[in-house]
Amino acid sequence: MDQQQRTASDWIWLASLVLMWGSAFIAIKVAVETITPLWLVAIRMIMASALMIAFAKWQNIRLPQGWREWRAMIFLGSIGTAIPFILISYAAPDVPSAIAGLMMATIPFQILLFSLVFLPEEKATPVRILSLVIGFVGVALVIFGSEKFASADNLALLPFVLLILATTGYATNGIISRRMIDMPAMTKSYGAILVSSVVAILGAILFEPLPTSMTLPAFGGAAYLAVFSTWAGTVVYYRLVDKTSVAFCSQTSYLIPIVAVALGALIFGEQLSPIQLVGFFAIIFGILIAEGILKRKKRRRLPTPPA
Repeated sequence: MDQQQRTASDWIWLASLVLMWGSAFIAIKVAVETITPLWLVAIRMIMASALMIAFAKWQNIRLPQGWREWRAMIFLGSIGTAIPFILISYAAPDVPSAIAGLMMATIPFQILLFSLVFLPEEKATPVRILSLVIGFVGVALVIFGSEKFASADNLALLPFVLLILATTGYATNGIISRRMIDMPAMTKSYGAILVSSVVAILGAILFEPLPTSMTLPAFGGAAYLAVFSTWAGTVVYYRLVDKTSVAFCSQTSYLIPIVAVALGALIFGEQLSPIQLVGFFAIIFGILIAEGILKRKKRRRLPTPPA
């Protein structure tokens, strides 16, 4: 399945996911300046749920049915969505966006390990492993070449632990979603967003006081996260997982750092170093190998001339 032919629409949807998720780190940094992490996720999910409910009514999307589907949604909405959002929101103030992007690159490795147990149809082939190594090296070059990396010497270990736990949630998200292939993609999106909203709201009420002030940029960051990084991103992700594979969707983990670094250069005037450009090419090269685009063509045999 991993080596099947991809359509142009598959790549367009993948690129849209990269943009929506890669830009989320900047929006989180802006929002958490005046909104506490738990309330940021709660506000984000409330707005995303409102959009999803309206979208579901318009498109006649059904809710999950039966304990089997709701059990999967409880897992996807909590472990795979709300909790990673919360963990990243706590880690974001102390970790540069580009370095947070590097942590996202561990998702394909985790998916690879989980797939060996839960998704036997998505085997860890030598080509897949080679592509993962090349892609991870490319991500490392992108991060190490960033000016922000030099200022990360004094960062505490906890934010990195939180990011790794968040990526584990994302990895299991893809695995469970793939195992529930018989459930419509939009139903998965609907159920996951509703459950994650309940988890986020309960967590905010129980563990953090109500926000007393909220700047316009912070609200704008929360709204951006709700509309693009949460609602639209969730809808696109589950549809793409069902249409392609978990491994194909995991390529976003390699491209997210590119978006984070590029936006940093565009918005904050950061200079892109030559080593980052090398990393970009390594990332693209790894993806091309993973998707079989750089397959070695068989040499065409010429017909034997008549005697």
